[in-house]
Amino acid sequence: MKVRQNASLISTAAQYGVPFAKDFARLSIVSNVSIAGRLPVVDLAITSAAKYFSINKKQFQQMKKLLSSWDLGLSGVELLEKETNFSNGSQKIWLPIGLHKSNKKEYKLLFSDESNGTRAAFCLLALLLPVLEKGGVAIIDELENDLHPHMLEPILDLFANPKTNPHHAQLLFSCHAAEILNLVHKSQIMLVQKNDHCESTACRLDAVEGIRSDDNFYAKYMAGHYGAIPNI
Repeated sequence: MKVRQNASLISTAAQYGVPFAKDFARLSIVSNVSIAGRLPVVDLAITSAAKYFSINKKQFQQMKKLLSSWDLGLSGVELLEKETNFSNGSQKIWLPIGLHKSNKKEYKLLFSDESNGTRAAFCLLALLLPVLEKGGVAIIDELENDLHPHMLEPILDLFANPKTNPHHAQLLFSCHAAEILNLVHKSQIMLVQKNDHCESTACRLDAVEGIRSDDNFYAKYMAGHYGAIPNI
């Protein structure tokens, strides 16, 4: 009864000192979603991520190590500060540069010329690494966007491994890559089904009767046993 129309239940409960609500309100939450939907990987996102890594040196080193280990053809990443002229004056921006080795020679390539997958991974790590270091929640729409399916497992491992996730950060994501179903527990899977009236409902997989933890979730989902697949 005390919740205002322009305030959420959580924020109001936090104002009244409810412990859970206070903890929830203090959570560090990052996302690639705005009011207009998923933020695209464009030049602005790349330069923003580069600026973040220029300030946070520890995470910059982590990012370089991870990208170089994900078989993207990178041997490292450099950051270049450049002054750019805009209509309202000049401004300094940070540009990421990919380092590539071939036949004992090193070549440099601006990230604007890198693959979509490399750029997407770079921007994604700018969101995930701060949460992994300090704790909180990362909310990512279409985690697999522009990424090879084999890259999803090492990203999930960052959150599953206590060494890389000492503060129990959580990753909440949507995904169309069904292969990921066999990388998570049934209690971590939410299936979304849209009916003929364009209404969507969500169900956690472990709430479905008869689902075993050792089932091949991917195979059964693709065969239509769980629903939540398009009618084509």
